[in-house]
Amino acid sequence: MIFDTWLLYLFAILLIAISPGTMAVLSMGHGIHYGKSRCLATALGSVTSALILMMASAAGLGALLNTTEYGFTILKWCGGAYLLFLGIKLLLTKADGQGLKLAQAKGSGAPLQLFKQAFLVGISNPKDLLFFAALFPQFIDITLPQGPQLAILALTWAIVDFSFVMIYACMANVLAPTLKSSNKLHWFDRTSGGVFITLAAILLIR
Repeated sequence: MIFDTWLLYLFAILLIAISPGTMAVLSMGHGIHYGKSRCLATALGSVTSALILMMASAAGLGALLNTTEYGFTILKWCGGAYLLFLGIKLLLTKADGQGLKLAQAKGSGAPLQLFKQAFLVGISNPKDLLFFAALFPQFIDITLPQGPQLAILALTWAIVDFSFVMIYACMANVLAPTLKSSNKLHWFDRTSGGVFITLAAILLIR
């Protein structure tokens, strides 16, 4: 891959990563409640889902979904339903004397649970398939072997995605003591819940 092309791709995905979305909200929530080290699992879940979507796009699934409205609709509704579930769960949390704890099952905050949650949020948006299918061809030289180019694009995305999930989590973790001491942590969760519900509605109506 030509270095200038890679730099342009890097600039493009940095702009995308900076823009807050569902994963940014989720990573901030995890950072506040569970700390920076546990958010490594969140970042890995996000990266894993992105890599799977990239491979699916490279295999042509993105183009298939773009032409098959029925399959796209099913995936879209599944993704919207999961975001709606997360939003409602956050809205229903309650504050206690020690700060808010998410109303989850025993073992809340386990790395596997955080990984699973981030993975499901990342994999549940079928528009990411179309996004990768539209993005990658812009930076691939068809006169060169495509496998190595796809590997470079995917690895670059994974590093940037992992880094920004951790940045959001660390920034939120810094704010956690202030939010807990002022007993405002539950308002962060309720705001996050509202964001998830709004994003679910946008995903479902578009």
